[in-house]
Amino acid sequence: MLVKGKTDVGQERQKNEDSFIIIDHDKGIGLFAVADGMGGHRGGEVASGLAVEMLKDLYHKHKDEFLESFPGRGKDLITKIFFQANEKIWQESLIKPELEGMGTTLTAAFLINEHLVIGHVGDSRAYKIRAEGIWQLTEDHTYVQRLIKEKKILPGEEENHPQRNLLTRALGTNKTVEVDVYFYPLKKGDFILLCTDGLTRTISDEEIKNLVLFANSPGEAVDELIKGANKRGSPDNVTALLVSMT
Repeated sequence: MLVKGKTDVGQERQKNEDSFIIIDHDKGIGLFAVADGMGGHRGGEVASGLAVEMLKDLYHKHKDEFLESFPGRGKDLITKIFFQANEKIWQESLIKPELEGMGTTLTAAFLINEHLVIGHVGDSRAYKIRAEGIWQLTEDHTYVQRLIKEKKILPGEEENHPQRNLLTRALGTNKTVEVDVYFYPLKKGDFILLCTDGLTRTISDEEIKNLVLFANSPGEAVDELIKGANKRGSPDNVTALLVSMT
């Protein structure tokens, strides 16, 4: 398994409110996550930082339990970890007035041998990429995605919608949160990409696939993805984390 992550401020923001984390990635086991923070004076960077740090701490605390019970209680444990991270961010926003209203997306991939488990809140995404194609593994928690599901707008129309950035779900903005948990099989040669919307708002899925497949390494792929987003004037921070199943 080869892993590389990188984050960049983008072309329009003054500071980077994205965070990412890589843990373990050895002997077929790993934890990888990206978070895109929002709100307040320092709220965005605090929220995303808290999310990944809480994820790391809780993962280490529950790791043995998680591995022993997989896949049976995998969903329960991931949901529990997300709930606790949500509670921490929520409490911090209540204690510190300058952080009021802060929140963050969080997309976390737990890899156990050739099994992938994803916990997800917000509009950061997880993709599976192989020669045959690219598949989005998460569903955006956005107002425009809801409109698409309700067939009030067509796929593609969300790109120019005035409320395209409005989240319907985020970590830390409420006392409780609903968490999506997904299970996927993997095979040798697959790539798993986690990324924030600074990437997906500027580069199409097909372009992402080609950049990943034609790169010589995960590091080169991540560099090219971020470079491509910046060339197109990425309006947000850009974070990409790529896992290669070697």
